[in-house]
Amino acid sequence: MNAQAGFLPKQAKALLDGQQKVLTYEETGGKVTAQFASHNLNLIPSIPASSIIHDNTCGSGTVTRLILSSKPPSNIVIHATDHDQAFLDVLQEDVKKNSWPVEVTNQKSENLSFPDKYFTHSITNIGIFFTTLAGVGGAKEIYRTLKPGGTAIVNCWEYVTWFAPIKAVHDVLRPGKPYPAPTINWSDGKQLQKVMVEAGFEQEKMKVEKSEAWAHPKDVTKWAELGWAFLGGIGTWQESDEERWDEAVGLLEKALREADGTKIVDGEVWMRASQWVVIATK
Repeated sequence: MNAQAGFLPKQAKALLDGQQKVLTYEETGGKVTAQFASHNLNLIPSIPASSIIHDNTCGSGTVTRLILSSKPPSNIVIHATDHDQAFLDVLQEDVKKNSWPVEVTNQKSENLSFPDKYFTHSITNIGIFFTTLAGVGGAKEIYRTLKPGGTAIVNCWEYVTWFAPIKAVHDVLRPGKPYPAPTINWSDGKQLQKVMVEAGFEQEKMKVEKSEAWAHPKDVTKWAELGWAFLGGIGTWQESDEERWDEAVGLLEKALREADGTKIVDGEVWMRASQWVVIATK
């Protein structure tokens, strides 16, 4: 069957509806991106008093939560922005409940409402490649809104174990349907540096490094189902995906266990992901 416009299998809808979407992400890729964020925050000095911080493409507030858990000075302010309201709603609930010094707003990273030279820190965790002009649109706004002497942290994927298995399941279940190839290669770190330089940051004031993190779910079958729900639509959902849902989950679990980048640790499946990160001073 051909895909209907906007078709979503009922199984995926149940895992992506409202705040359930946030839980699905946090149980899969979110655990890895949180490790990246923690690593990257350790690359800069402790947050000083009076800092004004931008948690850019904040999701449900991974960076915000890590900063607050580090017991920073009480007079810092964090602005958390994203364009996915479901994630912002989760963060806003916790901000209100805990009286955190955080302002949550729905904004696109390439069109921010903040004034020039506003932030002391701008942190974009696994989000720059979603912005316009192959990342330049987002990078220019990071540069514009950062104070002179301010610090920017920006990262991108280098390798993700589960991307190839997702494509493999697509190829089996949707024969003849091309899997979309990325228009820009970010995996060598060059595009990440390129967009920062194009935005105005100086190469000699940029530190570049690579690090890895691991997803190691207790229940690989559940992880495969959540992962398929979140990423299976990259290849465009088909009506047949609803009928073959359990088959897809089984195929994905098998592919994950056998993938390059997977290892078994004390009987658990560990899947590697790695990042490029740039620490830039304006």
